[in-house]
Amino acid sequence: MVQEIINSYTNNPSLLGISAIAFAIGYIEYVYSFRLVIREKSAPFPVWMHTFYFAHDFTAAVVFFKLARQYDYFWFFTLSSIALLVWNCFEIFNLYMAVKVERQEIWGECYSTPVTEKQAVLKIIGQIAIMAAVVNLFRVYMNDVVMFKWLCFTNIIMAVGPGYLWAKRKRRTGTSVGLSIVIFAGTVNTFLPPGYGMWTTALNYFDQPWFYITGIIISAVALNNIIMLLRFPAKEHVDGTKKPIW
Repeated sequence: MVQEIINSYTNNPSLLGISAIAFAIGYIEYVYSFRLVIREKSAPFPVWMHTFYFAHDFTAAVVFFKLARQYDYFWFFTLSSIALLVWNCFEIFNLYMAVKVERQEIWGECYSTPVTEKQAVLKIIGQIAIMAAVVNLFRVYMNDVVMFKWLCFTNIIMAVGPGYLWAKRKRRTGTSVGLSIVIFAGTVNTFLPPGYGMWTTALNYFDQPWFYITGIIISAVALNNIIMLLRFPAKEHVDGTKKPIW
């Protein structure tokens, strides 16, 4: 599997652009998260997604770094390790904001008194430990030596996870129709056939019927999340403030 990826990225120049699109969509999703939590004091993703992505991306960064060292610092492994560490920094910021501005909304029902920063941090540490164990246990079970199976699964979580939080809130505050469209685009992009999708182009492993069936189902969920947000009342623009994030 490792050698197949090396061959794919060596012999298929278009794969660089295809992969760049996949990574760029992930970064754009987190830029939306930054903007929303800073301006509206409410993030579009539940905290368990941040703890999961932190555990996953740190694991993946280590895996790619080890592969880079083993294979003469092959450029894809090296750049992917760096990109995932950057994502870790994004996740740290979102977790910081969860503690500073969202802790009452996130964990308020767990305590009879206002949630302290210490309590929120301990909750986060516990979640990260659980997520790290799960990621690494299933990485072994799946024999996911290059993290591509897990990387695909992270996009499934992005398509499905936020919708439950948005449905619970029943408002657009803390989320964005634009973000939901980006997530839908990223979901569809994940399940494209060889020559168009990063996963199927890099590894033949993904080019199978259940991969595409899953893509149809998960893309439908992401599309439904867009429709759900459009049904919520639009954000009000208060005079003298910045225009709401659409």
